[in-house]
Amino acid sequence: MTWFDDDFKQRKPIAVDASATGAGATENKDVEIVIPNDWDLFWENIRSDMFDVVMCNNAGDVLTFKRKTGADYSTRSLTLQVDQVSTKTLAVNRLFVYFQNPTQTSDLSQDVSITSPLAGYIDLSRPSALIVSQPLQRPPSSEPQTAFVKASTDEIDIYFAVNGIFNVRANPYNNRLGLEGIKYVNVLSLDASGSNDAARYDETKTRFIDGFVRARSKGGTSGTDYALVCRIVSTNLQQIDIRCLIQVRDQLPS
Repeated sequence: MTWFDDDFKQRKPIAVDASATGAGATENKDVEIVIPNDWDLFWENIRSDMFDVVMCNNAGDVLTFKRKTGADYSTRSLTLQVDQVSTKTLAVNRLFVYFQNPTQTSDLSQDVSITSPLAGYIDLSRPSALIVSQPLQRPPSSEPQTAFVKASTDEIDIYFAVNGIFNVRANPYNNRLGLEGIKYVNVLSLDASGSNDAARYDETKTRFIDGFVRARSKGGTSGTDYALVCRIVSTNLQQIDIRCLIQVRDQLPS
């Protein structure tokens, strides 16, 4: 994970939903990302010609992208389309949009043909109280150390902290120490036997926020506990599971 260009002051992770495609292989897919019009940090810091809005992969390489017809700085309208991104299917992948470089006077976008793009999502939330800390800094236990209680009808977002679990550079590149990062993630919900059930989570709602992965927990049978797992595969192909306990309790009067 390398910073694209030190002249670009900001970047934001993008969750590319490939959870319903392919068979778990790596395939080239087109991607489309709608930039939120209420994202002030972005709109108040880019050039009016949008030349300093650039799509990159985890390695800091510029991807082949274009601004979809209708892009308008004055109305805060921008959809980015990316051509043939190497994508792990049956997973949620991560890309980056870089921005804020007043001296970027050349346009890096290209005229490309986009077909059946996957959706890419930018999340503007920040972690709430439902936070799961890093798994590698805890004593061993037969059960996850963090537990949350929900009703069977609840759908709740859990924030898994990921800072500090990846390898970093010994020396900075472009004034930054970043080296390893998230390549893609999967969400699992395991019962006491270790069986996964996709009805207890919504992988399409998985999002990347700086330092966190957000996962959606839903469903479950009242009176039953489940392990909600955020399975991270890094750019160096480490696989790290971060887990919490979801206790489903429909609290009704006796």
